[in-house]
Amino acid sequence: MQPRGGVRAMSLSSRAARIARTVRSLHPLQVLARPASLALARAIRRTPGAGAPRLRAAWPPADPFLRAFAARDRARAAARLARLPPGVKLRAYEATYGFELVGDDPPPPGALPSAPGLAFDPYPASVRARQLALAARLGARGAGREVELARACRAVLVQPELHLLGNHLLENGLGLACGGAAAEGLEADAWWRAGCALLAWQLPEQFLADGGHFEGSASYHLWLLTGLLEVIELADASGRGAPDLWRETARAALAWAAAVRAPDGTYPLFNDAALDAAPALDDVLSLGDACGLSVYRGAAGEARAASEARATLLDATGWALLAAPGAWLAFDAGPDGAAYQPGHVHADALGFELWVDGARVVVDYGIEAYGYGPDRTATRSTRVHSTVEIDDTDSCEVWDGFRVGRRARGRLLALGAEGGSACAEASHDGYAWMPGGPEHRRRLVLERGRLEITDTVTGPFRRAVSRLRLDAGAAARLRVTAGGDPAPPSPDRWYPRHGDPLPAVVHAREIPPGGVLRWVLEW
Repeated sequence: MQPRGGVRAMSLSSRAARIARTVRSLHPLQVLARPASLALARAIRRTPGAGAPRLRAAWPPADPFLRAFAARDRARAAARLARLPPGVKLRAYEATYGFELVGDDPPPPGALPSAPGLAFDPYPASVRARQLALAARLGARGAGREVELARACRAVLVQPELHLLGNHLLENGLGLACGGAAAEGLEADAWWRAGCALLAWQLPEQFLADGGHFEGSASYHLWLLTGLLEVIELADASGRGAPDLWRETARAALAWAAAVRAPDGTYPLFNDAALDAAPALDDVLSLGDACGLSVYRGAAGEARAASEARATLLDATGWALLAAPGAWLAFDAGPDGAAYQPGHVHADALGFELWVDGARVVVDYGIEAYGYGPDRTATRSTRVHSTVEIDDTDSCEVWDGFRVGRRARGRLLALGAEGGSACAEASHDGYAWMPGGPEHRRRLVLERGRLEITDTVTGPFRRAVSRLRLDAGAAARLRVTAGGDPAPPSPDRWYPRHGDPLPAVVHAREIPPGGVLRWVLEW
């Protein structure tokens, strides 16, 4: 096993400087709204359910896939919840989301318990409102549901997460708009108007020009896209009507999801992404079909079957996608997520994942843990990713679970495909602050049966280590050399689902004094 990530002892002045580097990138609203948010969190432990608006009585028939989708997502959420360790806040949050209220056999009204107080923190309340609204759309009824929906929407309405922004605030808008579509009356109208206002503000802010979500996580992208498709369906079915912006954003986000669909139907795990954290990618695309928002899905399959290589750039996201016969690769050559909300960023600049004959071979570390502590530190560190670590230092300054000080900015230098070969080259400035300003540059050349990786470090460094993490089962089919010599692996692990390890092997090699190391993977 590799050494675990740890927290180095820091002086008071160093800690203060790190806090300053972190705060300077925040949005002013995050700073200004924080005192009010903390005060409201202490003051609001439970929200009342009295006088709850009635659930909408009449709905047009739903597309059959909506019910099937809800049932599959309920099963996904239950399996994930069972894997999350007891006692951690993430598990406590997700236990209140309300997926059990949706599906083919929702509990009868008399069996619906009042949710615990944690359910009415703004984020879980938003998700719970979305699930209660979807359940109502699929025919669930009962005064208990009206009360729970009112409690959830009221909790969000009085404390939207302006101190966090990012996906939390967008989820607040989705929850309010879903609740407003599912209920009737003046208060439901207020939920609807507030949700619409948040979405009108945040959708253009958070979804990039290429359709990707700005936090750089494919699973968060799919999670939010699912909420957007659900609110579109609910809005149209309720008669309130979905604004054009919602459809335009969803269509672009669906196209992005189709572009990053890997040969096995999954997606890259850059940053905080996990295969169990969102509905399956193909299910989300099919939900888009059910909402009348079909997108072209053929690019990945055609690239696998084609005799020529392909290279695609998701420019705003900063991901380069390479394909050659029998192989597909995703390369993170962009920025460290959203400028002012980097909570889900990993120090994985210029990392990549590779699929061979439909199987993920070079893998991201995934998510071992949320929260705080050495497991979370390890999850976000450079040393567990398939990239280069210089002088035992992370490529960006990840700390305290969800914070980032210094950032790394990736820059794509070349991208193209010719004949049977696709290539991409990029650099990043995550180490520019160090003496002499060392820079990591990586060139990837993918062709039939072969991947060549050239890592170059310019500028002074004491020690630079390039690592490749491979799924242990798939690694047996690859021959890996570094600098022309065999590169013996060490046993390790990776986490395609949150906290659920699979065996991995890690190939590690120090970059020689000349600053250039060439890996070759053959299959």
